[in-house]
Amino acid sequence: MSLDQIKIDDAFRVLHQRAHEFISDQQEYLEANYGFGQFDQYTVDRENKSITFTNADGTSLSFRFQAVGKLEAANQQWSWRWDANDVSPEELENLDVIKNYGDFYDFTFLTKPTFGASQQIAWALTAIAAYLRTAKGVFRIADGDTAEFIYLQEILA
Repeated sequence: MSLDQIKIDDAFRVLHQRAHEFISDQQEYLEANYGFGQFDQYTVDRENKSITFTNADGTSLSFRFQAVGKLEAANQQWSWRWDANDVSPEELENLDVIKNYGDFYDFTFLTKPTFGASQQIAWALTAIAAYLRTAKGVFRIADGDTAEFIYLQEILA
């Protein structure tokens, strides 16, 4: 099922616009104050749900993160993290806000566990999740043919 077949109305467009504006401001703040987007590489610590961006000169920036969902490149299939078999109770608590928002406003794309989606849609859903959770930013973790979309919860010391 593509997102075109899922309800997209003016209310969704307003939500997406607000989310896009919010996350753009957050990303700009990180870029201006921390050099986000200028780092050479990153490492992911899934056990501690942290991501660290580093440069060759030793500068680094770390965040605690929350996975939002995954996009499989081969079949263009989006899967929400809240539907994963290994989702923790803490993650579920973070992500339930997004799903419940979708339930309340009848936004099926926030409540349907998996569906066909483009990378553009994956970014839009991640921005909405980040907006609803007042995140610091968003990022895509590449892993072969799968991209995991995350929001950045807080900067770590």
